[in-house]
Amino acid sequence: MLSDRTIKSIKPGDKEKFKADYNGLYLRTAPLHQGGSKSWRFRFKKTSKRMGKYPEITLDEARELVRGYKKDIAKGIDPFKKKEKELEVASDFLEPYRILKGLDKESKAYTDTVRDIGYLTEHLGDHPPHSYSKLEINSFIRARCQDVKTSTVRKELNLISAVFNLVYEEHEIDHFLRFRKLNIPNLGLDSEDRDDFTSDQLTFVRDIVAGSNNKVEQIIGLLIDTGMRSSEAVGLTSEDIKLGTIPHVILHKNPMRRLKNRSSQRIIPLVGSSLATAQCLDLSQEWIFPRYLKTLRGKDSANAAVNKRLHKILGPNSPTSHSFRHTLTTRLRSVECPKDIRKEIGGWANEQSELYGTPGDIINKAGYIERSLDWVTEIL
Repeated sequence: MLSDRTIKSIKPGDKEKFKADYNGLYLRTAPLHQGGSKSWRFRFKKTSKRMGKYPEITLDEARELVRGYKKDIAKGIDPFKKKEKELEVASDFLEPYRILKGLDKESKAYTDTVRDIGYLTEHLGDHPPHSYSKLEINSFIRARCQDVKTSTVRKELNLISAVFNLVYEEHEIDHFLRFRKLNIPNLGLDSEDRDDFTSDQLTFVRDIVAGSNNKVEQIIGLLIDTGMRSSEAVGLTSEDIKLGTIPHVILHKNPMRRLKNRSSQRIIPLVGSSLATAQCLDLSQEWIFPRYLKTLRGKDSANAAVNKRLHKILGPNSPTSHSFRHTLTTRLRSVECPKDIRKEIGGWANEQSELYGTPGDIINKAGYIERSLDWVTEIL
């Protein structure tokens, strides 16, 4: 029988190696030219079936899986045909993929996987992966390209394809997938730096969203003069909005919102359109924008809604939600706001000043943003 010590002592060589445990379970060590990885196999009906990789699947977990296979066999059930039946629709692939990759359920890698498979099933329905036609996949690509950059769509497709291919391969299920050689229209052509809003565009948007009770327009209002990311705005709670003597918003991690990095946790003064919008928010409920807190869509759903509204207000070639951040930086430069303060407002600062978060610090930052309200686009 195998032990963890024995397994760890096995070194890959020029040829594959096999070490038996019991009950038909054994360990395969790939040759060096194939990477030398270790994976579990189960011998059944003169064939061997893949079970997953070590150490992602531990020795105890592999033995437990085999005990389950043996119970099925005793009942006259082929455990691997049963497995194929368990993988009927796209969402069924998530848990096997997580186990094979050794991912924690709370890890970013796994939540990204759940999100991207969710995009697919929301648009095309939750069906067997091999049943999606090229026409359907292309319609999905076009829809995603309306919401995010083409390079992002490429990453999503690569991950979706990897999920299906890995699980099918590990379970030796032979199905033809159409997630290969896909054409993404204008791939990379939208990767240039985002355009800033012009001062006229900002004024027009301010007038539209002023006093609005529409949730999308309220998100826009908050973004204009805070430099928040849309994901940060939609994750706000009523406790994060402070409308006292020194109005400000507090950004921190919470169960429904991740922050991009450590410096994203910050305090931003509320002035201009962002203050006016904050004063119109319904602060009687815990989550200000609950519609956009859904696990699968969240930030990108809000991005899509905001961008759609901006396109309706300013036309199809308007700047995007993220352009508010770029524009605020441009505005702050125009009033000679120091670089370290700009970084603290935008959440780019590696270190925060000793006075960070004090009333004087918030008032100082509010002053720079207020002066930038009069910013006018330079005409070259």
